[in-house]
Parts: sequence; C-alpha cells; structure tokens
Amino acid sequence: MDVKKQIQDYWDWRSTSYINGVTGLEGEERELWKQALSLHLGEGRLKILDVGTGRGFLALLLAEMGHEVTAVDISQSMVDRAEKEAESRGLDVTFSKCDAEDLPFDDGMFDVVVNKYLLWTLPNPDKALSEWNRVLSPENGKVIAIDGNWFDPAPTKRVKRWLSKLVKNIGVRDRKTSYTSSNRFDQHYSGFNDSLPLYLDVRPESVTPLFLQAGFDDVKFSELKEIHEYNLRQLHPVLRILNTDSVFLVAANKISIRK
Repeated sequence: MDVKKQIQDYWDWRSTSYINGVTGLEGEERELWKQALSLHLGEGRLKILDVGTGRGFLALLLAEMGHEVTAVDISQSMVDRAEKEAESRGLDVTFSKCDAEDLPFDDGMFDVVVNKYLLWTLPNPDKALSEWNRVLSPENGKVIAIDGNWFDPAPTKRVKRWLSKLVKNIGVRDRKTSYTSSNRFDQHYSGFNDSLPLYLDVRPESVTPLFLQAGFDDVKFSELKEIHEYNLRQLHPVLRILNTDSVFLVAANKISIRK
C-alpha cells in the first residue's frame, strides 16, 4: 500500500470541509495563537516554512504577523484552498505541494520551520525532522511543532471518544468535525495507521528523542492552556465533558546555533 497516496487522498477529500482552527481563524482564537507563537519567534521579520499547512492556518497567521512565509502540503486541494484564503485576505504567502519528508528547498533557507497537527500522520517522522533541520539556518534555526495525543489508547480516553461519536450520531455537533468526516477518517486511516509511528503516541516524552536525534537541542514544551480552554468553550456541553484532546507546542533549536 502507498501510505502517502492514502494520506493525500484523504486530505484532498477533507479539504472541502476542513476549517482553520475552531471558528475559521477569527477573533479571539486568532489572537491567542498569535500570542503563543510570538513567545517563541521573538522580534524581527523571519523567513518561515509551514510544513503540512492544510488550509493555511499557521501560514496566514504568520503572514499577518509580518513574516515571509512559504507553506507546503501533500494535498493539492488543501494548497489550492489555502491560496484562495490568502488572496481573499490580501496576504502574500508562497504555497506549493510537496512531501514533508522530502522538501525541495536548499540547505539553510529558513529561520523557522513550523507545523500544526502533522507529527501524528507522518510515516517517517525521523526523516521529516532531519529534513526540517536541513533547511534551517545554521545560525538561528528553530522548529516549532504543534500537536496532541489525539488517539491515546488509554481505556478511559477510548471510551470517551466512542461516546463522543455516539453523541454526534444522534445529532449533537461540534464546530470542527461533522459525524460524516469522523466516520470517513476512521474508515480511511484504519487501513494504514499502524504504519504511522506516532499515531497512538504523540506526547512530549515520545517526540523529544526524535528531535534530539535529528540534530535539535533545547527542546521545550508549552501546554497551550488558553487555546485549549477556548476550544472547549466552543463545544456542546456534552462534548465538552467527553473531550480528550490536549494540545502542546514543542520548540527546539538547531544544534549548530551555538557552534
């Protein structure tokens, strides 16, 4: 099975219903994300690569913040929609289709590599991290990855996820995911999720060794509590109780920064 083709096919399909963030990148949510990113980016205009951009969530935010942004995704449909969103907002972002594990950029091209909700769906996260390290500047290179342990196999969390799907099936909805897309995801990814090393285990403890092995150090984590609390407030009260999501941000420096 061509796992990457399967991933591409799913996100091509999902691009029509996928939204940026919970509320479509508006208002309070947008400002919370900008604050979280600013803590790790510092001052000045940076050259930033957004890998696995989807419909451009991080790319659009970072462009609004004044950075020079290049954004890529394995799904051409996602790239097309992200481009249209950037145009509608009057933002200058360079988008293209490519593989997160095989980037078409020269060594040291970027100051920062960012991604959101990508680690869990990589067939070869070690290769991806090595690529991200390669394209980073040897003087000030930094990676920022945002993810969560979405499919934690712990019994309590598995039960809550099952109940959440059941509740959605009887008509209760959240603002992010329709029951149809949730079912389609399960059916599609179940055929190859055992080929994704981090699918069941995206935690600080599990990803830290990968960052270190890829040539990063000073690995730091943030829990993004304010964003998590905002997301919870958007859910139906029943889904809020059943929610098992926990989002974190990991930031690390390219080792050669201090050499």
